[in-house]
Amino acid sequence: MRIAHFAKYTFHRMGGMERHVSTLTRALAARGHDVTVFCYDPSGLNTPRLIDGVHVEPIPTLVSISSQSIAPRLISRCRALARERPFDIVHQHWPDPFAHVAATLIPGRPVHVVSWHSDIVRQRLVRPFYRAIAPKLLVKPDALIGATLAHLRSEQIPCFAPPERCHVIPYSIDITPFTNTTAQLATIAQLRKQHGDGPLIFSLGRHVYYKGFEVLIRAMAHVPATLLLGGEGPLTPQLRQLSKATNARVHFLGMIPESELPNFYHAADVFCLPSIAQTEAFGLVQAEAMACRKPLVNTDLHNGVNELAPHNVCAITVPPNNELALASALNRLIENPTLAARLGTAGYERISTHYTIAAMVDKITILYETLQQSC
Repeated sequence: MRIAHFAKYTFHRMGGMERHVSTLTRALAARGHDVTVFCYDPSGLNTPRLIDGVHVEPIPTLVSISSQSIAPRLISRCRALARERPFDIVHQHWPDPFAHVAATLIPGRPVHVVSWHSDIVRQRLVRPFYRAIAPKLLVKPDALIGATLAHLRSEQIPCFAPPERCHVIPYSIDITPFTNTTAQLATIAQLRKQHGDGPLIFSLGRHVYYKGFEVLIRAMAHVPATLLLGGEGPLTPQLRQLSKATNARVHFLGMIPESELPNFYHAADVFCLPSIAQTEAFGLVQAEAMACRKPLVNTDLHNGVNELAPHNVCAITVPPNNELALASALNRLIENPTLAARLGTAGYERISTHYTIAAMVDKITILYETLQQSC
């Protein structure tokens, strides 16, 4: 099959959605499919290239409005490639209203699939207009995929797809890179020594409002441990100031190369996902921590975050935006290594059993083929 994915910043900025698309498209290409990924490139400096069998088409962005990239060349480029060789499948990753416009204008009669990663929450200027106009003027998906049942409970979905077109296909990760090896032990020991001899809390993500890192830093003022905070973003300067004001022990790691990520998970005693809004719809970093047998502290967002890592199964779950509850949960795991080990083991068993790449790609491929036969 010839498959096009519209996938925001995949291969340029590795957030949770982008990491999922990278994993999925590489696996599809490995099975012999012709896969193209259209992605926004704010730098405008990148050129089309082949990455692990995936044709990556970076599109320069003109401007960003309410977190929505506007890239007129996306329309002309995907139409040109579709005319050269028609796409069998067009797979969008929402929310991304501009990509929805581009996908609608692709010539031919491809099957349209959407992965619903989260609702439109932050884009207050785009949301009302898009929800009113898109279901009437833009193509509706032949199938809509949610990583969990919670994803499909969104009140925004029915205007795009009826229940019979909705499918649950969990995200997955390759746990192999997260398997601790003898060669890594020295590096992990060095990381622990470098960041102090006490307990280490690890958290990772783009420094934006919904990640809740402000709450975590305030919580760390009540936790006798050091926070290793990976990633960066527009709130990084504010977070640095907050860590000084609260006297919390925080080491800002910046962007961590993919190859080095497992070392930080393994060096930590606990992984924390402190997100405060449902924009955080799954938390793929939780899955990575689970692959490293780490206990989790997460927040009760009533969505895929909690389906992936349920309370008292592999995580301690607390109310969002509650620094004292977050601090109490972190302290509980630090003070109770037996509980921490039990949650970590359960998390590993859960991720290695139910969230494999082979299972995900099998289900998505079957869905593609079934839709092609019925169209």
